[in-house]
Amino acid sequence: MKPAPHVSVPPALRLKAGDLVVYGSHGIGRVEPHPSGARAARETISLVFESGLRVTLPLARARDALRSLSDERELEDVRDTLGAEMRPQIEPWARRHRSIQDKVAAGRATGLAEVVRDGLQSERLASATKGRAAAPSERELYARARALLAAEIATSRGIEVAEADAWIVEQVVGVHLQP
Repeated sequence: MKPAPHVSVPPALRLKAGDLVVYGSHGIGRVEPHPSGARAARETISLVFESGLRVTLPLARARDALRSLSDERELEDVRDTLGAEMRPQIEPWARRHRSIQDKVAAGRATGLAEVVRDGLQSERLASATKGRAAAPSERELYARARALLAAEIATSRGIEVAEADAWIVEQVVGVHLQP
């Protein structure tokens, strides 16, 4: 088996073709090799996502936008975040919505976990008290954050996405939402 060709990236990234990285709200992407001798290989990095989306980033942007998959220590932080109390939602809807959008766009695992936790807890609270449910756009962001987080946990732990999603719900439900 031939080793994967290395991609020309700054030392801080040290990526090679085939490596998995997280790119904000796009989720997990696989580093693609550049055609040999391509000038762009010295200045960009290319990613392909499970959805078929292909992205080429300048190295300067890649340094800021890409991160490694969460390791077990980071997943412990995710577990702690999912199990923490929901922040009181006293902000105006527009500010809260913008904050959620920013966390989803950043794609940090703990930020996604905050969004998922708050979404699950507010859904449960609204259902239990017959209160007002989140706006459709907010529910879409919660669902997107949950899908991104479940995909990362599944990939990091080598499990199915459904199993990772069940683990997410268990962390929130098991701590706060028992009747």
